[in-house]
Amino acid sequence: MMMAPETEVIAYRAGAQAAVEEKALLAKLDKARQHLAAPFALARVNLIAGVAETLLGPRRSTASGPAAHFAFWTRRAALTKLAQSFAARLPENTLARPRGLVFHLPPQNVETVFLYSWALAYLSGAANIVRLPREISAGMRAIVDLFLERLEAAGDESQLFVHYPSQGHLGAKISALSDARVVWGGDAKVALFAPLPLRNGGKSIWFGDRFSFSTIRGAALDELNDAAVQTLARKLHNDVFVFDQMACSSPHALYVVGDAAAHSAAVKRLLDASALAWTMDDPAGRVGHAIGKMTAAFYAAANGRASSVNWQNTHLTSIVASAPERQDLRVGGGFLSVVFVHSLAEVASFIRESDQTITYFGWERGEIGAVAASRTGPGVSRWAPIGTALDFDFIWDGYDIPFELIRLVRIS
Repeated sequence: MMMAPETEVIAYRAGAQAAVEEKALLAKLDKARQHLAAPFALARVNLIAGVAETLLGPRRSTASGPAAHFAFWTRRAALTKLAQSFAARLPENTLARPRGLVFHLPPQNVETVFLYSWALAYLSGAANIVRLPREISAGMRAIVDLFLERLEAAGDESQLFVHYPSQGHLGAKISALSDARVVWGGDAKVALFAPLPLRNGGKSIWFGDRFSFSTIRGAALDELNDAAVQTLARKLHNDVFVFDQMACSSPHALYVVGDAAAHSAAVKRLLDASALAWTMDDPAGRVGHAIGKMTAAFYAAANGRASSVNWQNTHLTSIVASAPERQDLRVGGGFLSVVFVHSLAEVASFIRESDQTITYFGWERGEIGAVAASRTGPGVSRWAPIGTALDFDFIWDGYDIPFELIRLVRIS
């Protein structure tokens, strides 16, 4: 019987990469699993915080956009707060211990997002293996190198960053040695990995296709002066622009509660200001993408779903829906469907199981809480103010990620 050829594996080291044999990689995984740490061990907190300080310090060329979000989220003060929250949530007379080895599969379209789950797994004390995409940006490689430099200096061999072709059986072999698996990507990718075995008691965490949107109380928008409109416009811009509107929490529709005749002018003022914020960040824009957005907008108008098309500039295109109904257009790159509805409850009635984040403006937190509490079905795991759509939280897509990656030891 002919033996199947081994898969070619690339292992990343600080500033370098080298081929490694499949058998050698699997042996490294078994060894890595023997080197775990207590959750939020000081050495691990210091390592993550040290990289954040580098990214946010004089060498901050690698910390633009999404990288800056990650660096800010992992600054020392934030990690201290996270550790305190973790300890407070532990049941009495219970110890937290890492599950073991965690297998991470990052997405293609939002390359920094896996850093959050990897950092939480590392802080939870786990050993980790990350299958990086074959092509990663120079900025991402620089961040990975910062972590690898510190891990290698500490002699820590429990963290592996690799690449291997998707064809073949290596992914299944790694999965079978893993105690948890974190998959970022579309539903098709989730379905591809779902049948793969894990170690006994293994945990699968899925981040599949998600849709997000925003809601604004029209009367509150009308009351804003020019400075307040500019502030809100910049927040909306940040929610949409940072990941090119392709993150799972990026809003694609804007539900305005109130009458269109009364609030259209205020909405246009907000969108015009948001478009200007885009222009300041990227004056040229991308012509091909702008044409794609215009095509989608005119198609919506042609089939009766849009009553008007608004071309703020090459960065932002919006349509006004012809009826108060759910809008599912996901064009990306600065495309919003504006829908005028009668109440916040009506907005909530549009929620579907695949929805993740609803950002809001003009509502008191208690009003949002009441609407969220009224729903017991699936769909939407997060309500957050406009401007914070991309602020990652340790509770994401309904998972308390650190607690998913530990096991509890009861002492009675």
